[in-house]
Amino acid sequence: MKKVLGILLILSVNVCLSQNLGDRVTSNPDSAVIVYKDIANFWKAFDKISEEGNKVFEKYYINPGSNGVQKFLGNNRIVNADTLFNTVQSHRAEYLKVRENTLRIEEILPQCRASYYAFKYLYPQALFPPLYFVIGRFNTGGVSLKEGQIIGAEMNEPTNIPFLVAHELIHANQRIPYKYKILLEQCIIEGSADFMGELISGKIASLEPYNYAKGKEEAIWKDFINDMELGEQDDFANWLYSGKRKDDRPADMGYYIGYIITKAYYDKAKDKKKAIYDILNIQDCKEFLKVSGIGK
Repeated sequence: MKKVLGILLILSVNVCLSQNLGDRVTSNPDSAVIVYKDIANFWKAFDKISEEGNKVFEKYYINPGSNGVQKFLGNNRIVNADTLFNTVQSHRAEYLKVRENTLRIEEILPQCRASYYAFKYLYPQALFPPLYFVIGRFNTGGVSLKEGQIIGAEMNEPTNIPFLVAHELIHANQRIPYKYKILLEQCIIEGSADFMGELISGKIASLEPYNYAKGKEEAIWKDFINDMELGEQDDFANWLYSGKRKDDRPADMGYYIGYIITKAYYDKAKDKKKAIYDILNIQDCKEFLKVSGIGK
């Protein structure tokens, strides 16, 4: 797979990284829209703070911003121009620290698109939503919405961004209904995105849960089964989306759980392309766990 990714990366260097194609979902990796103009707009506003005051982000960043910026206003991310201005004023040193990295985003775009080619090869039904790089308030690293993938450039090292993009691309292509709304389901959704993202990019975006699990596999699995058996009232806090939990374990151990379940299913399957289709279109996570054979 690494050899395939290398070839795809070389090919993708010659692909035009357009910001003027219009924001649309496409089935063609060549025409997938990647937008990073908002980063330059942010720093233009940043550099005019002393001259023009608290309206700079509205004038230079939000008003002319891409759909990615507009979608990043909600859910306590950017919120609005005044909130962003206040955050920048109180965290000026942190923004200056990441400035150079955010301006290097263009360097890693061919690697991002290489994952698109790999995904299209493995999953011919693949769809590619617009990909936006924006700068927020140090509170969101990445999100996958129906309207596109949005990456918070200030939150990510450039060298790690292609792996995050691959993870979010998988989310954009998952067709997994929330049948139970329980812990198992959400862990599989996240862990399968890590597994598939690794297949198409060569690496998992965040290795902390996986490194922590080494040598503790049985104990972690036992804890998970105990929490999972609580049924529809089970608690995500020990596994997903929160701060560090008991035993100093990382917040996202649920990603590891979903990954090992998905990997077991994939490794067991004779038809790998069908397995990939199955993973992206899981209809019953309890049945998926059963068929994976893990934990038996």
